[in-house]
Amino acid sequence: MWPKTLSEIARILASPLPAQSTTTSTPWASAQIQSLSTDSRKVSAGELFFAIRGETHDGHQFVAAALQKGAAAAVVESQWLESNPQWAERCLAVKDTTLALRQLGKAFRKEFSFPVFAVGGSNGKTTTKEMLGALLASNGALVTRTYKSENGFLGLAITLTKESHNKSNPPKALIAEIGIDEVGAMSEHVAIAQPDVALLTALGPEHLAGLGSWDTAVEEELLLFRKSPNNCRRVWQLSEPRLAAVAHEMRQGDVVVLDESDTPQLDAKTLELIHAREVGCLLFKVLEQRATHSVVRAQWRPQSGNAQQKDWTSQISVPLPGIHNARNFALALATAALTGANQSDLEKAWQEFIPPEMRSRVVQLNSGTTLYDDCYNASPASMDAAFDALLANEWKSKHKVLILGDMLDLGTESKSWHLGLIPKLLKIENSDLCLFGTAMYDVYTEIKINHSDELQSGKIQLRHAGSNENP
Repeated sequence: MWPKTLSEIARILASPLPAQSTTTSTPWASAQIQSLSTDSRKVSAGELFFAIRGETHDGHQFVAAALQKGAAAAVVESQWLESNPQWAERCLAVKDTTLALRQLGKAFRKEFSFPVFAVGGSNGKTTTKEMLGALLASNGALVTRTYKSENGFLGLAITLTKESHNKSNPPKALIAEIGIDEVGAMSEHVAIAQPDVALLTALGPEHLAGLGSWDTAVEEELLLFRKSPNNCRRVWQLSEPRLAAVAHEMRQGDVVVLDESDTPQLDAKTLELIHAREVGCLLFKVLEQRATHSVVRAQWRPQSGNAQQKDWTSQISVPLPGIHNARNFALALATAALTGANQSDLEKAWQEFIPPEMRSRVVQLNSGTTLYDDCYNASPASMDAAFDALLANEWKSKHKVLILGDMLDLGTESKSWHLGLIPKLLKIENSDLCLFGTAMYDVYTEIKINHSDELQSGKIQLRHAGSNENP
């Protein structure tokens, strides 16, 4: 945790100090570093600058600018430093700066005096993370979390090394969002994050270009539960059928989140585990679904033998549409409840929740138009959930304009997943479908050729960017 001296950081990164600064008595080596930055435009005096090689920019191009702005030092790659020896006195050299930052994050994690909550899943991670953050931040408590959706190899390291992870005033908790796009990524993330509490949202098809298949994606996501420390408490969203299928892996101390309507579908062994109070349980029911929000009744039942917690029931409004967001909220609420937070604190903290941008956000424009914004990194599961929200009775009679772009990173299965949207898409009547992209052109063509009856009825209008054909 911060602060750290440059000598301490050099030891963690196994990087030698410059020859003229090998003794810890020198000001350079003993300088107290309070934070780090990977963006030379935002670097502050006294910070440590990490020169990261990205897809579009190489941070090494901005080392000089960062040091001139007052950065205490820069972490650079050895190969670059060999070609730029003029900066040797101000740099720590490593083989790979991204791996070095992850190594520093791992060292920070070992020093944490506060719990780490890890949020995984194919979609809904950011919304659930923000919901949980609001619930945990009761009474003004500081809760740090992954910034926006920076949840990959670099983002997790930055999350762990946040400036607020300071020895003098540590946060109440850290919520780390964990995203994966290739086999093996989850295991590496868990090894660094070492979560105290882990939760999975949904297990839909995601990043198939790197993960290969839906089954593989599910198995990789499940490693968040299976690779976490033995004392990690897992929160099971049993509305997700692929989690319900492995619910026999639950252990004492875990928590289940159960929709009342799902109870008949659970197998006898799972119900026995729940009823035997081997685990804590949050039972919820969506009492009301509206175009802009839902109302959820939640009943918390702590693990048996927990004398410090009592049963409680609450009715709460979730300011996001769709059953998927109600489930995300129930998952976040159960996670916050397992920490021992009482009902009144949770209800009060929830009033401060602000929905994240571009995720099921409903905005009333000045023109009187209602904007349903759910455009961040769409996947088949998130598209399906958005369509379900638009099928609510409140939307049925209203004219709707749906602007849909390609779902990316679905690999060789992209076409089949895009075409799979059509049955539910065509149920959204009184709509104007505006499709963009090459994959959505397949959807456009399929509807034009094989669903002409729906188009001729006039209930659905269809167009594709780049095509001048009329529906």
